[in-house]
Amino acid sequence: MSNAPPSEIQTLIDKHVEGFNTQNSELFHSVFGDTAIIIDGIAPYRWLNPNAPAKWLADVAKWREGLGVTHEHLSYEMGFWNVEGSYAYAVISGTLAVTIKGQTATRTGTLAYTFSKHGNQWKIDAQAWGRTS
Repeated sequence: MSNAPPSEIQTLIDKHVEGFNTQNSELFHSVFGDTAIIIDGIAPYRWLNPNAPAKWLADVAKWREGLGVTHEHLSYEMGFWNVEGSYAYAVISGTLAVTIKGQTATRTGTLAYTFSKHGNQWKIDAQAWGRTS
């Protein structure tokens, strides 16, 4: 297995991270399947279908406002990935730089994804962030 996943999976991860980093909700939503779920380190910690990505983005906006977050940027390195037929799994190591009330903090963690083919197109079915610092 090479260090890079298939290009379709890599592209989804890149678009997901770019959508988050640029706060481009259209790009962010475009990578998810209709039944996607999100698990994250902010309350309520779990977002289910329908519209889990939109619900998560709304709660992230509230979290940002409540804490005075003015900037977030996730950088990452590919970790483990596996593809079996129409299903795939990947884990990335992430570094999240967060500016809160003018002070920048760095948080590290892993972001695990599940993917599946929807017709001929791959989509993210789940994302789960786990902080390690």
